[in-house]
This record gives sequence, C-alpha cells and structure tokens, in this order.
Amino acid sequence: MPPADPAQPIHRWYPDGLPDELLDTDERTLLRALGCPTLIRVPGVGTDPPRAIATLLHGDESTGLQAVHRILRRRRSYSFDLYVVIGNVQAALAPPGFAHRYLDGQEDMNRIWGMHDPTTEQRQAADAILAHLIAAQPESLVDVHNNTGDNPFYAIVTQDRAEVFNLATLFTTTLLRWDLLVNTLMEALHDTCPSIAVECGLPGRPESLAFAVDGMRRYLGAPPLRTDAQARDHDLLGELRKVTVVPEVRFRFGGELDDEVDLVLSADGDVHNFDEVPAGHVLGRVRPGIGMPVRIHDADGVDVTDAHLAVVDDQVVLTERSTPVMMTRTVAAARQDCLFYLASSLPPPEL
Repeated sequence: MPPADPAQPIHRWYPDGLPDELLDTDERTLLRALGCPTLIRVPGVGTDPPRAIATLLHGDESTGLQAVHRILRRRRSYSFDLYVVIGNVQAALAPPGFAHRYLDGQEDMNRIWGMHDPTTEQRQAADAILAHLIAAQPESLVDVHNNTGDNPFYAIVTQDRAEVFNLATLFTTTLLRWDLLVNTLMEALHDTCPSIAVECGLPGRPESLAFAVDGMRRYLGAPPLRTDAQARDHDLLGELRKVTVVPEVRFRFGGELDDEVDLVLSADGDVHNFDEVPAGHVLGRVRPGIGMPVRIHDADGVDVTDAHLAVVDDQVVLTERSTPVMMTRTVAAARQDCLFYLASSLPPPEL
C-alpha cells in the first residue's frame, strides 16, 4: 500500500449532498474525486427520521455503489434525510479496479466499527462517520454487500425484533441471523436503529445490480417500519460456525493434488450455499499425512471441528447434515475472511 498522502483527508463529509459534477460522472471518476471514506447527507423535504445506506465497505463489492449512484442521480426528494456511506475507496480504486477486499496495510473496513480505538486512519474515519450517524438518529440502516461465491440473495439480521425483520424482508425473505460480534457497521448501530446487511450475489452481474436497485427503491419508498408485528413470512438460518483453512495449508479450488498444494477444494462448492447437504458431503481432497486442513469455530470461538468434519480416505467430509452459507470461490477471500460458514435452520422467533 502506498504511503498516505498528507494532503488527503481521512474522510469526507458532504452535508448537502454530492455536487452535480460528481453526481453526473461515472463511479470510478466519483471515487477518484472522493479519495477516502465518505459520508453524504441528502437533505429531505419532510420531518421523518433519517434513513441510511452503506456501500463499498469492501473494495471488491461494486454493486452497492453502482445502485446507490444510480438512485442519487435521479435527484428524488424524500420525506427524510438520506445518509450514504461509501467505504473503502482506496481499495476499490487500486488497479485493476474493484478487485481488492482491502489493501495490504489496511484492516477489513467491515470489522472496525464501534471499536473506539482510533489507532489507524481507517478506524478514525469509521469513528467519525459512526458519530455522525448516531447523532442523526436514523430510523434504519442498510449495508449493501456482494459475495465472493454463488449465493441466493439474502439479508443478515442481528436482532430478533419485528422492525428488523420488516426492514430485511423489504429486500428478500431469505434471512441469516448474525451473532458473531466482529465490529461490523450493522452491529455498531443495531442498538441505535434497525440495521441489516443485504447480500447481492456476485459483483458485475446484471441481476445483482437489479436486485440492489429494486430493494433500495422499496426501502426508500416504504412507510415507517412496523414495530408491532412481522409484515412478511421468511426463512431464517443462524447458529453460524466459521470455517477457515489452517494458515500453513496450501490450497486451491479445483484441479488435482500436486506438489504445489496440500488441499484441493471443490471448484463448484459454492453451488451448495444455503442448501442442506447430507453427512458424507465432500469438501475437498487433502494430501496424505497433512491431517485436518480446516478448522471450525462457533460464535464463542470454541473449536468444534471434530463435531462436524472428518478426513476419510484423504477426503475432507462433513459428518452430519449441514447447510453451508457464504462459501467463497477464491483463495484471497478465504484467507482474508473465511472459507464459509455452517448454519442451522431456525424457527420463526416469537416477537
């Protein structure tokens, strides 16, 4: 990562919306003009509580930025102030563009919210943006993401509250309960307002952008969230367990075992995301003598690998019926975050 430019601010703040010359340009030109994490307030014409959208907390997740840029260019007025967070601008701009989750020397910008430990410029920017959002007292926040593997469109919730489920099901009725506490923006705000993440599939796909734009339009055009009852039925998964590759294990997706790798994972393993697979489902092939090449930890950090995995005839297999979610198809994403999560179906909460 190049040294910081002393003339570059840590973050930008546009209290009166983006100027026309930025609204009317393309996304990459907009990002070059911003240069750093940015918060935009689009003033409303009424007195309803503000609403907020966050995008690009990962630099390789372009769909949310494209969707919100398209919506802002319509110059519509709402009965509320709209706050827009544009996150890791530097990672998004790094060549070849929208290719890096975060840069060497950076932290994951989806893991630094609410820490109140301003020891890096990224944390300082996150603290400043979060302070603005909390002071605004928004009615709700939607954090828009992409996946690094094939997944259905889904939303992530952190609390069992009617208004949270009503917010999430404006976008989709496939929901994932998140209780890992890793300093995401939605976690930092969930005691201030209903806060969710919306996962829009793989970036660069027309259907991903269409889903994001349609969902944002429903969100921005919806009446205030109901708090007394759930408005829509939904499917809910949760009890997440994080699956990671052991750091010293060399691995790839697809191909044959050779001298270059210790583990070959299924090239198309992500097709099983959000589908229950049977005991004996094969995740990949491991070099003899390596042992268990992946680990599984629950929400409390307890190693539960032996309860879910075994090596049988040099194959890594699941030992019970399981539902993988968010399985990636890239080595970089698996190293920077995780390989996937195991989830369980949850009954509808009694609210």
